[in-house]
Amino acid sequence: MKKVLGVLTLSALLMACTSAKEEKVQASDAAQKSTLVVKTAADLTAEEKTVYEQLEKFARSHITKCNTQVIPNKRSPKVEKQNNMYVANYVEFVPDTLTLELIPTPNKKYSYLAKVRYREDKYQCKAESKQAALKGNFSVVGKRFITEVPKYQQGQWKY
Repeated sequence: MKKVLGVLTLSALLMACTSAKEEKVQASDAAQKSTLVVKTAADLTAEEKTVYEQLEKFARSHITKCNTQVIPNKRSPKVEKQNNMYVANYVEFVPDTLTLELIPTPNKKYSYLAKVRYREDKYQCKAESKQAALKGNFSVVGKRFITEVPKYQQGQWKY
């Protein structure tokens, strides 16, 4: 993970270059002065623990809000007709899969970035009628992980 963030930092620095000569100089400087360090809960200072706790509350609230506002959701599945069957499906975000990483930055506008990762499950039910598809037994047909990068700005986490 540290290598990936190092590569991302290096890429961002390289994009700011205006000539090939400057790229070489900035790339070597970036390799020597990596400023972004990923921190997990065990590595935090007292101030960072407070920021991390705010991040956890923010991320859990976001997942809860997504589960109610993203459509199709459990309360409002989407139904489509495929061949001679009706297929109802919805997505649900799994709060128990939440992982967080805190990244201190030298940026003046925001002092931290975070990597928020959680799983999205896709549920589906097939039936011969629309009503049966909506009331049937839904099963998980797909899973994927969502990664978001909020920033800590003016004492609050924001996307």
